[in-house]
Amino acid sequence: MRPSDTPLAVTPPRSAPAPSVGVGAVLLIALLVASVVSAFTAWWLQRQLDTALWLRPPVMVLDLSATARAATPADLPARLRAYTQAAERLAAQGVLVLERNAVLATPVALLVNEAEVPRATP
Repeated sequence: MRPSDTPLAVTPPRSAPAPSVGVGAVLLIALLVASVVSAFTAWWLQRQLDTALWLRPPVMVLDLSATARAATPADLPARLRAYTQAAERLAAQGVLVLERNAVLATPVALLVNEAEVPRATP
């Protein structure tokens, strides 16, 4: 048999190598997905908090009788004005302000005491 008589082996054509995704691209995609999920979760939780505060506003209790008992008659109008202004500021921030005599019982943490109310100028 001559070399020209031997059948030639047919090699299959080589396909192009599949493009590989680098580690950097995978990390970038994972970071993008994590950022989108985090942003959506933060938005959703903020909506839940806004709804809860709208339905149940924070509450503070002012004790006007205690300050009236501790004040001198000349100082009383300024102290009551200071308490009223503090209540208006709290109400403007979305806080429900109650007077201590209108509440049967309250936790001490909800009471606004004398030191927390700024003095009004007469």
